[in-house]
Amino acid sequence: MNILLAWELGGNWGHVARDLPVLPRLQAQDHDVRYAARDATIAASLCASIGIPCVTAPHGAAIRRMPRGLAGYGAILFADGLNDAAMLEGRLSGWMRLFAEHETDVVVSDYAPAALLAARVAGIPSVAVGSGFEIPPDTAELPSFLTDADRYAPARRFSEDLVLFNVNRVLRALGAPPLERLAQVFQGTRNVLTTVAELDHCGARADATYAGPLQDLPGGVAAHWKGTNKPRVLVYLRGATPVIDEVLQALETVGAEVIAVLPDIGRPLRHAHPDLRVFRQPVRFDALLESADLVIASGSGTVTRALLAGIPVLTLPANAEQAMLGRRVEKTGAGMAVRAEGAEGLSDAIHRLLRDASFRTAAEALAAKYAGLGTESAVQTVIDEIHNVSSHHS
Repeated sequence: MNILLAWELGGNWGHVARDLPVLPRLQAQDHDVRYAARDATIAASLCASIGIPCVTAPHGAAIRRMPRGLAGYGAILFADGLNDAAMLEGRLSGWMRLFAEHETDVVVSDYAPAALLAARVAGIPSVAVGSGFEIPPDTAELPSFLTDADRYAPARRFSEDLVLFNVNRVLRALGAPPLERLAQVFQGTRNVLTTVAELDHCGARADATYAGPLQDLPGGVAAHWKGTNKPRVLVYLRGATPVIDEVLQALETVGAEVIAVLPDIGRPLRHAHPDLRVFRQPVRFDALLESADLVIASGSGTVTRALLAGIPVLTLPANAEQAMLGRRVEKTGAGMAVRAEGAEGLSDAIHRLLRDASFRTAAEALAAKYAGLGTESAVQTVIDEIHNVSSHHS
């Protein structure tokens, strides 16, 4: 079977870390596998190390200036070029050329809405893999990013209607039936959510396939705790988080042993905290999570892994997606969310998470509920769904 894994939206290591564990397992089962990645500079060398062909995913021109009045998922798709019929048609044609060259039997999507649309046109079954945010519910109205949903409802509806009109215009031009609702852009023939119900950005779904965390990067650095009596704090934050310096300052005042994975940290900031171990390259988390006391992160993959390892989490939401996840984390009782616009309350939150045993108790309860879920089982769930859609299609 020929399987193409497509990644379009989002950036950094999280998507590659979700995709790479799946690819060699499929290859080991004698499937012909190809990876079409949004950022081939990140993926190519890692794919080469495991013998997986990697190409750059078809993409359109970035929208530099968004029209006013757009909001929600419609705005995301608009910014990704689904607002322009000619550009979208060219992009779908690019995907279909890749499918034809590879003689693709199944498309696996990692936040790749255009690839899913192209699979619809080509009549190829698909499996969408991603977080609850990346695969929203297939409902008439997509979820709001904000707690004040009613205030922005008109802008969301306008955005969704605008993009849906354009998508259907292109689908008709390519001889495919139109979509009934915009949520179908994100849906595969089957969907696998790489989280658990409690951490689904859009809320628990009765009919969802929750696989748990799927995250691993080959070749990560093997870091180790020093064995001191200090609290152990594992940090993974991208440079876009405005309060990284404040986080590091707060951790120094706590007197914690810190391993911080900060891929975008500059030399001045790194030199400002010489007593903290800071890594710019990927670090293997498995052994570190076994004895960590706190994880500070904002991405779905790392947050889910930490909580299912029984470790409390502090999230620092810097965007709507992370804010939605932060609210879910707080609802579990196993962590806190501190908005990233400022560092107010940051030190207090770290102290509280380290000292208040209720957070650890809640995290351990979540871990016990989902004992056995992890990257290996999640990979198997994805592979099972690939086989399911293939067998039903043939």
